[in-house]
Amino acid sequence: MKKSIKDFKELSWDVTEAEYRKDPALSYSILAKYERGGFDAIPTLFEPVSSPSLTFGSAVDSIITDGIDNFNERFSIGTFEEPEPQITEMVNYLASIKGTACPTLASMPDSVIINATEELKYRPGWKPETRAKVIREKGESYYRELIKCAGRTVLSKEMADKVFKSVDALRNSDATKFYFGTPDTDYVKRYYQLKFRGSLKDLKPGKSDLPFNAQEIPFRCMADLIIVNHEEKTVYPIDLKTSSHKEWEFFQSFREWSYQIQARAYWRLIRDAMDKDPFYKKYKLADYTFIVVNKETLTPLCWEFPDTKKTGTLVYGKYHNIIMRDPYEIADELTYYLQHKEVKVPIGISQDLMPNNLVLFLNK
Repeated sequence: MKKSIKDFKELSWDVTEAEYRKDPALSYSILAKYERGGFDAIPTLFEPVSSPSLTFGSAVDSIITDGIDNFNERFSIGTFEEPEPQITEMVNYLASIKGTACPTLASMPDSVIINATEELKYRPGWKPETRAKVIREKGESYYRELIKCAGRTVLSKEMADKVFKSVDALRNSDATKFYFGTPDTDYVKRYYQLKFRGSLKDLKPGKSDLPFNAQEIPFRCMADLIIVNHEEKTVYPIDLKTSSHKEWEFFQSFREWSYQIQARAYWRLIRDAMDKDPFYKKYKLADYTFIVVNKETLTPLCWEFPDTKKTGTLVYGKYHNIIMRDPYEIADELTYYLQHKEVKVPIGISQDLMPNNLVLFLNK
């Protein structure tokens, strides 16, 4: 007789993706941008970011997690040759600010294009008229496709081909087909894009010298994939990454994009949701796994982060020079700055007559 099991989806936050994006709680992307850019990054932290690599990743995610129909609703495949990344970024920006008011780049005033190049710092060493001319020459076909397919993201045929090849590799590779190419069973269930909202907490209260030391900081996350194995009573959290590094060099991406923040913060929110549920509180939550594919090498690999559950600052490297701060510490510091707009310099910098100690900062 089949035992009764509870749908893991009941633990998640039931909102649309649009509602999720509008929620003011902090997210991995905000914390990671702050950790990479520091105090100087705060003014632009909440500005939307777009790039060809992010578009590619979203397209792969769309097919893997929501199916081809969702992909067709969100994306359109053009017939143009793919522009270079900087041209793509410029054209995307121009289309977003002018829309159907200018059906072609040829009809767009020079001043609009030049102002956009200055805003996005495109080729600052070139003459303004040269910048405008190059963008028209290299971006016209792509721009027209964007206007024609308003509301959908346009992919070049070349990029779309790489998207489909990446999806095929993920579904058929020995390393990853279990995750994306195998149907559910009675006791193994897969959940895509589940959302959670909770708090990052100080896991060492009373011992913190953090500037704000909030007890709880609102945080939200959307997990690419969660697999629940009811026979093992184990929940497996998984994130899919399309990487510019080769799959066997993912450790470089992990460090570069601060993925440890994602792994540790997501794990804590999911664990909190499980602990509050009578059915799932006795289930084990495994360490975070990253599934990685590179669109050129197409050799998907799985990477596990065994330190997912650890708290505090993690130190790695032969010379102990790789420092990964706890997600709560990063969120706490950022929260302090966001709530104290009057702060003009980073914490620890003196603004009075007492000089700052150069040696102290050189040794950090």
